[in-house]
Amino acid sequence: MKNFTLIILVLFLYNCGYTSIYKNQKVQNFKINIIGTKGDREMNNLIKNELQLYSNKNSTKIYEVKINTDYTKEILTKNSSGEITDYTLSVTSTFAVNLKEKTQIIKLSESIDIKDQSDSFEQNIYEKNIKKNFASSIREKLILKILNLNDS
Repeated sequence: MKNFTLIILVLFLYNCGYTSIYKNQKVQNFKINIIGTKGDREMNNLIKNELQLYSNKNSTKIYEVKINTDYTKEILTKNSSGEITDYTLSVTSTFAVNLKEKTQIIKLSESIDIKDQSDSFEQNIYEKNIKKNFASSIREKLILKILNLNDS
């Protein structure tokens, strides 16, 4: 009975039509050249590294990209003694993407609310991990936008 249920489940999932949106992403044949950066240097470097990992160095289809990134850490709440308890971390990246003398402006944002930790070393490590996650997320969104540019 368990085997029968397992077989039915596998057949159902196999034929349901589900495909990942990132399935064919690595197969894409284009290169991303970063020709300029402005704004937060650390975030720009993280995004640049993420994009270089994705880029196909042997491709003839080359996108030239300018990055302008704004990273902010804002106080969200304070306790009754005036100590900061929560922050909002946010990043907004504006990309100017050039392909064959056509320029497309793409603006992407990420934000998260975090609690303040008593250990500043742990707080800094946590914020660096969040920045890396922001860069990875922005890269994924940018690649999807570029793929949509190719389709249109």
